[in-house]
Parts: sequence; structure tokens; C-alpha cells
Amino acid sequence: MKITVYGGTNNRSYSSKEIETCEGLGIFLAKNGFEILTGACGGYPYFVGRGAVTSGGSVIGYTPATTIEDHINIYKFPTDGTTDLVFAEKYFKTESECYLRRSMDMTDYSDIVIALGGSWGTFSELIFSFFSKKKIIIVEEFGGAGQEFLHAYNFFAGRDNNAAVQNGAQIVITKDIETLKEMLLADVK
Repeated sequence: MKITVYGGTNNRSYSSKEIETCEGLGIFLAKNGFEILTGACGGYPYFVGRGAVTSGGSVIGYTPATTIEDHINIYKFPTDGTTDLVFAEKYFKTESECYLRRSMDMTDYSDIVIALGGSWGTFSELIFSFFSKKKIIIVEEFGGAGQEFLHAYNFFAGRDNNAAVQNGAQIVITKDIETLKEMLLADVK
């Protein structure tokens, strides 16, 4: 089963508890045979990926860069949180196009999407996930874009009777990482 981890990637200081929680999720996913997809950047998805990699897991990172050199030198993204990198196509004209395309690709190839905090990028990824009819799991303890996506979903769901919009995406809210782990194990049984 492929799980995409979206979430906060801003360059701020993360507490040891946040890092430990995310790495623990990565270790759990790796040990239970989940394949992980991330945006190959920093923050929560990186820590999840790094935990999985250290446990022998598979983490495919979708980078907006077109080469490994650009990934490291221009974007300043790490490589130790992935086992494989998928590079952006050279024909995209702007950096924004590269980010959007990689997010759509990750969403497309995933079975489940997990939201850990985040901002605008994560919010847009959740919208892609919704329209791709994915199972979306929002982890409340991280707040951020996942919470705001729920507000937007509830607002529009009550006002829009368009069958194409009410499309079968499954949105699940879980309190914390431990509850998420239990839920994921139940999904694979």
C-alpha cells in the first residue's frame, strides 16, 4: 500500500518531540510494509521518510528539481529521507509548475494521503487528493492545513449538490499518530 505524507515543510526549528513522533511514524510504516511518497523536501514528511529509510523502508521522493544537483544545491533539499527520487520534467517553465505537478503525481500514485500540519502547499495537495477520490487522513495533533481543509470541506459540502463534487473521497480525522497507526493496521487486514 502506498501512502503519501503531506505536511509542514517550512524551515523552522522542530522540537525533539515532533521529530521523534514523525520518525516513529516512518519506522512504523517501513516495518509494516507501506511504501511512502513525499515531496522530497524538509519538515514533517522528511522526518517520516528519514525514519522509514533508517528502518529499511521504501520512500519515493517527488522533487521539483530536474537533477540531483539542483535538488541539493538550488532547492537545498536533503537526500537522506528518500530511497528514490523522481525528478520534475524539464519542460515546465516555472518552479510553481514543478511543485504542482509533483504534488499531483504523488497524489495519483497513492492509496492513502496523510496530512501532518502544513500550509498552502499541503492545502492544495489535499484538494488534489479530494478530487482524486483518495482516502485522506488528517492528524489533528498537527493542526495546520488539514484543519483548514476540513473547514472548507464542511462549508462546501453543505452548499454544493453537484454530484461530481460529492465524489467519494473518504476524509478521516484521527486524534494523533498512535491512533493513525491503529487505523492503518486495520486498513491492511
